[in-house]
Amino acid sequence: MDTKPVERAHESLNRTSPAAPEGVAGGSAKRTRRSATFTSTPDIPPPQLLCPTCDTALAYRQTVISGVKPIERWDYFDCRTCGPFVYRERTRKLRPTT
Repeated sequence: MDTKPVERAHESLNRTSPAAPEGVAGGSAKRTRRSATFTSTPDIPPPQLLCPTCDTALAYRQTVISGVKPIERWDYFDCRTCGPFVYRERTRKLRPTT
């Protein structure tokens, strides 16, 4: 039995295409994850939110901007009686952090 066609098939699978970046098979580039940016003075100010439990104003702490695409944003808040909360801009949800 001749194994040459099988070896050639394996060789062609292991090669990368000429248009592909070096080391990436099939021409699909990996997404590069951006490093998280932590700030207490974001370009767009954080929303004014009330605590869902005790109805007092939440104190803004910091903003985290990260993600691949689309860029995501999380705003962190504190309630004096109920503890920390996080607001996710994309979903517009305020949740307690654990």
